[in-house]
Amino acid sequence: MERRRYPVDTQTFSNIVEGNYIYVDKTALVYRMAKDYRYVFLSRPRRFGKSLLCSTLKEYFEGNKEMFAGLQMAELEKDWVKYPVIHFSFAIAKNVSEESLNAIINNILCEAEKKFGLINTENDCGVRFSNLIKNIYEKTGQKVVVIIDEYDAPMLDSIDNDILQNKIRSIQNQFFSPLKQLDPYLRFVFITGITKFSQMSIFSALNNLQDISLLPDYEAICGISKDELFTQLKDGLQNFADENDMTLEQAMERFTKKYDGYHFSTKKQDIFNPFSVIRALNDKMLNDYWFGSATPSALIKLICKFDVEISDYEMVECDSFRFNQPVEKVTDLVPFLFQSGYLTIKDYNKEYGTYILGYPNEEVKSSLANVLYRYTYSTHDNIPLKKAFIDFKKDDDIDKFVEHLKVFFYGFPFSMNNEKANELHYHSILYTALASFGADITANLETAFGKADLVLKMPKTIYVIELKYDRSLDSAKRQIMERGYAKAHLDSGKRVVKLAIKFSSKERNIESYEAIEESSINNN
Repeated sequence: MERRRYPVDTQTFSNIVEGNYIYVDKTALVYRMAKDYRYVFLSRPRRFGKSLLCSTLKEYFEGNKEMFAGLQMAELEKDWVKYPVIHFSFAIAKNVSEESLNAIINNILCEAEKKFGLINTENDCGVRFSNLIKNIYEKTGQKVVVIIDEYDAPMLDSIDNDILQNKIRSIQNQFFSPLKQLDPYLRFVFITGITKFSQMSIFSALNNLQDISLLPDYEAICGISKDELFTQLKDGLQNFADENDMTLEQAMERFTKKYDGYHFSTKKQDIFNPFSVIRALNDKMLNDYWFGSATPSALIKLICKFDVEISDYEMVECDSFRFNQPVEKVTDLVPFLFQSGYLTIKDYNKEYGTYILGYPNEEVKSSLANVLYRYTYSTHDNIPLKKAFIDFKKDDDIDKFVEHLKVFFYGFPFSMNNEKANELHYHSILYTALASFGADITANLETAFGKADLVLKMPKTIYVIELKYDRSLDSAKRQIMERGYAKAHLDSGKRVVKLAIKFSSKERNIESYEAIEESSINNN
């Protein structure tokens, strides 16, 4: 039997089926969505399966029954009506100008007109789009399906340029505006994007557009659920485990920590990043595939605009109005970070209607920390410290690691320390550097009596860290003891150590530190 391949080089449903690639069956959700709604918007992070979903919808509405043999759709759909489908993507709209976007739209319309044997007589792109749909309806006798993928790519690409954004918005408004008036000719409209831009006509004119992005029923329509990984992809997970000398359960634990943790509704169904999972199973190794595939230019532009501290987004409490808002005028980074996949729903309080947002998994947190470190401290090499941290994970020698930390801080240029030096400055450097190595580190972790500066979880030991700058080491020891930060970790099964650190303006470094083991529960 031919070995089935992972679809690492295609996002097209027909290619996956015809090439006998492994496919995680989402067709039951596709069927349900097509029956439940007529106008749908879905927001998901980049490389999360939106394009594959669009191409699946295309094959379904075109009535290509043979494509769905052996899938859930084959059991659900009985009629198989063939609808004319206009399917296009704005994903290619990178580094766009007013002229290039008009050229892209012209090409989209030309290809659709050619597909259906129609001749254009209009210059206005909105009128031309409207005529296209009406003429297809008249020619085929069937209502038209419109599928628009990555509608927001031109807007994201110009997120730091208000003048260009206004021009792009005007062009896209002109193009999309006919959809509202074309209801009699349309069977289904599906629009995907990463973020939401409220002033776009698809959100203002299309007031019947159903946003399913945060609906529990469609939480798993993109991405890979834990059940799907452990059933449909179980053979691949077992192969990964065998290759890496792990049990199946250990492999699942590593995949969960690295790629799981996305939640797109208050039900918090665990969703794995599909791009990273498929590549990890294919390569039989764990890497930062999603983040490494491309650092989005919009993220870098917003990092430049905001004074970003990665620890600020460890745990963010807010209501849905804050994180689910449009991003065209970015005054708050939270909506962008949530919609583009850097933050996710960690908890929900039904009584108060409040959410806790945080980083979904190790890949996102460490990769984002790495970007922030390179942007903020680009002139200071952290590779020696990374090697020391890897050794620290094995030998758990805190004294040796602190000596490496001192060397690391002594290497910082004077200009980076001179004006900014304070407790927050050193807190940020330490957190960002360790997080960029994939450390299990949490900043400002709340306990019953306050917030611990840093909590670092190592394989054998949990270090509860309190930092002071130009204040006595005793004050750090006293705070960490009196507020009982370490006691919250006594049932972890690991050794718990209180680590007090004093930074000095004179030394521009760690002046002193003390590690004190917390008494176990049995000794109290």
